[in-house]
Amino acid sequence: MNLVEYVFAAALESDGSSRTAVACGGRSLTYSQLLASVRKFGGALKSLGVRRGERVAIVAADCPEFVAAFLGTTAVGSVAVPASTLATPAELEHVLSHCGARVAVVTEDQLDKLRSVRARLPQIKTVLLVGEEGKSEAGGGVAGLAVAPERVSSSGESPGGVLSSAQSLDGLLGFGEVLAAADEAEVEDVDEETPAFILYTSGSTGRPKGATHVHRSLPHTVETYCKRVLRVSPEDRLFSSSRLFFAYGLGNSLSFPLSSGATSILCRERPTPQAIAELFERERPTIFFAVPAVFRALLEHAARGGELKTDSISFCVSAGERLPERIFREWRELTGLYILDGIGSTEMLHMFFSNTREKIRPGSSGVVVPGYEARLARREGQEVEGEGAGDLFVKGRSATVGYWNEPEKTADSMRDGWVRTGDIYRRDAEGFYWFEGRGDDLFKVKGLWVFPAEIEEALLSHSEVHEVAVVPRSDADGFNSVVAFVVLASKTAGDEATVEKLKAHLSATLPLYKCPSEFRFADSLPRTATGKLQRFKLREELSNTSRSGDATT
Repeated sequence: MNLVEYVFAAALESDGSSRTAVACGGRSLTYSQLLASVRKFGGALKSLGVRRGERVAIVAADCPEFVAAFLGTTAVGSVAVPASTLATPAELEHVLSHCGARVAVVTEDQLDKLRSVRARLPQIKTVLLVGEEGKSEAGGGVAGLAVAPERVSSSGESPGGVLSSAQSLDGLLGFGEVLAAADEAEVEDVDEETPAFILYTSGSTGRPKGATHVHRSLPHTVETYCKRVLRVSPEDRLFSSSRLFFAYGLGNSLSFPLSSGATSILCRERPTPQAIAELFERERPTIFFAVPAVFRALLEHAARGGELKTDSISFCVSAGERLPERIFREWRELTGLYILDGIGSTEMLHMFFSNTREKIRPGSSGVVVPGYEARLARREGQEVEGEGAGDLFVKGRSATVGYWNEPEKTADSMRDGWVRTGDIYRRDAEGFYWFEGRGDDLFKVKGLWVFPAEIEEALLSHSEVHEVAVVPRSDADGFNSVVAFVVLASKTAGDEATVEKLKAHLSATLPLYKCPSEFRFADSLPRTATGKLQRFKLREELSNTSRSGDATT
């Protein structure tokens, strides 16, 4: 079954075609309107000469056009490639070149970025531009920028001026007009092993890799996590602050609501605490998805007197990185809501561990989601039975079939259906899994293993610490010491008195060899577009600087 047939089955089989599928900034599409737009986009690709298996990049803010383009691409057997709207021009060029996209769908906020690298991307023949001005109603409700090539003047400007930044952008067409002129394509039959989309990893450990997912991948996440943990119903309204280009956001805002006959609430603008608070009041979501940094920002928003109406929400979900227990408890105290923390990956598409409404252990990633398997292995190779810690391997039918054009990296991470996550996890007696750190983040001090997450958790329990990351520094003889990069709650530079307070706080809970010998205070920590910490950049900073300067020891 083509995943598009699966996604629309719940709504269409229950006569829910008139229900709202997508709501975005005052616009809404019913399921019948969205399906028509999906088929029209598929027809547009055929008219542009895009064949089965060829890639279509989507570099767009969260909007109905993103959904239509993603599903329309997979409907005709082509391969959708969502790309981060927060990527730098160099990062975007890498993704578009690496996947070999023939067509790119972009929103106008991405035009300057695309124009700067367009000359080095000759394989992209067509750029379909989605805009907010000059909208046309195409495909029963999907709006796009109504600018055809012949309406762009010799100066490169459209009548509305929106395309002025797109001068010399070859192959530019208006998304709305292309859909308006297209025939509706039939949803094509495909094998469940046919590639459907490529999701690039966040780059938390280096250059992003393209995880290839087939048509069975997305339905498996719905049948497992969505149906058995979230239990989404047609009456639900799902909102995710994590964007659609992120594997987590793709499930939250596309596959889970649409495959359940529910409503997806999209936020085209940047999801600031104020924007999220306004959306809560206006759209009244019933399930809210975010990453830990967003929950922390919302808590700060409320502490500054900002209103946060959460009465429509039944529960919240967190992923992306470990949710600190302190944030779980503060959110519960403020809103009365539980946060179900879990863990997934781009390679597995969505959650394979999760807390549930019936079983919650704050600070843990929860238990194995039904439909997945997990095993822990020690560095020496022996499998961990029962309680214990080790390298995490996961198995399930949503797993990537490999990294796009990266056979060596595929072989290194995937074997016999098992995906090596690169994470170190501890399993307790009740079957809950606790994140201990990334495998490549662990290091030894005085011959003993140090888990950065343990030290970070201890530092985060101090009221003056806002964010923290722990990495090793190696001296000339190769011996490691512990370095803590700290963002203070006051956002001020730390001094010797602050260091002494933090050292005293840690000494009460950690052995001496785990306590940082050096503290570096910063305004922020380097993160990927999806909010994951980039420790490798901190390690690079240490290798490029001496102990003098901005360090406080």
